[in-house]
Formats: sequence, C-alpha cells, structure tokens
Amino acid sequence: MKLLNRLFIALTLAVLATMSFSISAQAGGLAFDAAGNLYVADLDKHSVFKYTPDGTKSTFATGLRHPLGLSFDGEGNLFVSDGAVTDDTSQSSILKFGPDRRKSTFVTGISSVGMAFDRSGNLYASHGDSIFKFTPEGVKSTFVSGLGNALYLAFDGAGNLFVADQALSSGIGRAIFKFGSDGTKTTFAGGLDDPSGLAIDAVGNVYVAEVPPRYILRFSPDGTKSTFSSALGARGPSLDLAVGRSGNVFVWNGHAILKFDPSGTPSTFGSDWISPDKQWEYKCAEYGLGQCAPEIVKPGTTQVVLDLDEELQVHGPEADQAEVIWATDSKRFAFNYSPPHAHHTTYETVAFYQLRGDKWVALRAPVDETSDRAQLAQLLKEHLPKGFNTRHCAPDSDILKLRAWTDANTATLYAPCYGRSSGQLEAGFLFTLRFDDAGRWKIVTARQTSKKELEEEQ
Repeated sequence: MKLLNRLFIALTLAVLATMSFSISAQAGGLAFDAAGNLYVADLDKHSVFKYTPDGTKSTFATGLRHPLGLSFDGEGNLFVSDGAVTDDTSQSSILKFGPDRRKSTFVTGISSVGMAFDRSGNLYASHGDSIFKFTPEGVKSTFVSGLGNALYLAFDGAGNLFVADQALSSGIGRAIFKFGSDGTKTTFAGGLDDPSGLAIDAVGNVYVAEVPPRYILRFSPDGTKSTFSSALGARGPSLDLAVGRSGNVFVWNGHAILKFDPSGTPSTFGSDWISPDKQWEYKCAEYGLGQCAPEIVKPGTTQVVLDLDEELQVHGPEADQAEVIWATDSKRFAFNYSPPHAHHTTYETVAFYQLRGDKWVALRAPVDETSDRAQLAQLLKEHLPKGFNTRHCAPDSDILKLRAWTDANTATLYAPCYGRSSGQLEAGFLFTLRFDDAGRWKIVTARQTSKKELEEEQ
C-alpha cells in the first residue's frame, strides 16, 4: 500500500511538472586548486568548504550571503561570487580569497553563477544575458551580450569559452554555446532540457548535468553526445560539476560530492549524510519519477536499518527537503523534516534518534501533539524569554529545526517567528538541549536572537 501511495504521488507530480516548472539559477559551485583540493560553495550553510584529495572536510570561509560560483586564478586565489538574497545586485560582489584565506572584494554589483579564468588571468563572469570580462586589476568590459540566461562557464585547453544558456533559443531549445577568443559564437550543443553545471576535461570532453531529468551528458570535442551517468541521487534542484586532474568527474548534488571515474562508475567522495564514524548513511531512496523516501542504511549498501518514512510518514517532495544532522559521536541524529500538513501552510519539525545496541530508537520529541502545530508557543510557555506574545506570529508558518550539535550531548534548536500581518521574519529563538546517556533531554538555555542575527537570517 505504501508503494502504491508513493507511485500515485509521483505520477501526480509528474503531471504537474508537464504543466509548469521553473528553472533554478542556483548552483553550489565546485573548483579545484593546484594541489588537488576541492572547494564547494554550500548555499544552505552560507559557506565554502574544502576537501583534501582523501576527502577530509574543513571550513574555508563562512558568513557569506549567497555563494554561487567558484574559480581559481593561476596564483592560487579563490574567487567567490557572493550574491544577494534579493534581486538587488548592489548587494552582490565577487570576493577574492588569497592562499592565506585573507578576504578582499574584487568587484561589486554582480552576481554570477558561472566564473572561469582564461590563460592570461582574466576572469569571465556570467550575468543575465551577458558575459563580462575582468582583468586581473578588476577592469570590466563586456565580452558578449544578447544571450538568454547565461549561467555556467568553462574554458577548454585551446582557450575556447563554453557557456550553458538556460534560456530557450529559437530552433535549438536550451544550448551550450562556444566562443572563440575573439568572441565568435557557435552552437556546440542544442536541445537540452535544463543544463545545470558545466565542466571540461583535459582532452576536451564537455560534461553537463541535466536537471530534470537527473543525469550527466558527455560531449566529445566534435559534439557527439552520450549519457555519462544517471546515478546522481534525488536531492537538490541543481547540480554542479568539476573535473579533477586524473579525469574523474566530481558532482555536488546539495548534500554530497559524488566522484565518477572516466567510465562513469560512481562513488561517494564526501557526504554530510554519512555519520562521522562512517558506519551509517542517510539516504532518500528513489521509487520512481524522481521521488524518494528517507531511510538510514549501511554505507554504500541498500541494507535499511531505519525506515524514516515508515515511522514519520514523510516522502515525496517533502522528503527531498529533509535533512539528517549527526551528533559528533555518531550515536544520535536529528531529522529535520516536514510532516503531512495543509498545503497553504508551512510546517517543519525535528525528530531525534539514538543508537541502542544495533538499533536506532526514537527519543521524545521537543514538542508534543498538544502544540497544535504552534511549536514556538509551547516552548516559550515553559522557558524564557518572558513577555513575548506568540500571537503576533503567523499561524501558517510553524517551524522548528535543529541548527547544530555543539557536542555529542548538546544540540541547538531554532524557531523563527514570522509576523502575522507582515509575513516577514520578526523574531527568532534558540534553545539549547542537553542529553543524558539514556537519551533524555532538557532545555538548559533559551534566548531570543539579536538584531544582527535576525538580519543574517533574513
């Protein structure tokens, strides 16, 4: 019965998708430095992370607004397009991080998903229907204009610039265009559904992801098309690509970096969904038409040890936005998810699980059914701060999620308040939970976020 329900939902969504769909202009951004370290821009965490060749992860930069594109110059400086979260591009900029991680602003007023350097050290950046060229000193000129929605850029070894354009062009659909050094334009590949991400290997093969559907295409230098891989996972509205020095293709899908050898065989290079001790993995198992259901499995297998859909009734598009956050000792995890709710409302909550022996068991939830989906009101009734009237909060936006684990036994919950009349974020609250060995928890601190924290959330 559960499988039939899932298929019904998937078929319904597929019908809707044929009626209307939007193109995501957001990509994570991947780039290699000269030493073979891989950098990824994580929109959700407002950060850039660094992965060593063996997959060890560290934070390179944090506190960014909306990191989009990444590119290294020949001197080892990392350029990051940090876009505004609104349409006001005056708040956008391209940042420059030196090898010592020192940050400076290279240019302002531009938000670019795609950036690439030529052999002379000039930076090319896509922006709307144009591609701008910046000298190493930051002098700006227009390389080409009149495109539709130019996003992803990549140079081949001969100095040709390839551009993935997501706008529909007459007669060819969405396309990859090729520009010579003099700006001469040709159509390299047409008829694409939704190109997301672009990369070129050392011999001139061009790789592009299609979302939807979810697969990577490979074009030989003469434009011959083949399917490289479809093993991309169900997460995220977009993908980003990079090619390593050994010809391996790396893909950021929103929660994991996948590594494909030249034959298209996949492996997981790094994932936030694998527990720190590498013994457990969160997966959203696909069951048709891009839909998935959440579960905990043994890494690299289909051996299910906890069916989160069975326990919490979450699958379909809601499951695709859910996330697991592991405790540092891998003995607990928090599951941020959206239970079934009315379509005109927003309802997100969190469930906790603890490992007992070889089984994962559910712990007491932070709020109970008596909250009547007013989670913040229930928490504030029992804990400080006093004097805040939750009646000012919009009843159709009820959100509670785990922000982070401070250590193996301490977690921070976050609950926002959106104004009943304004609909804007007006307040936020942080609750610190302390767990004992049996998994019992209590709230030890509660505070309202500062004005600066609120501005950052917005």
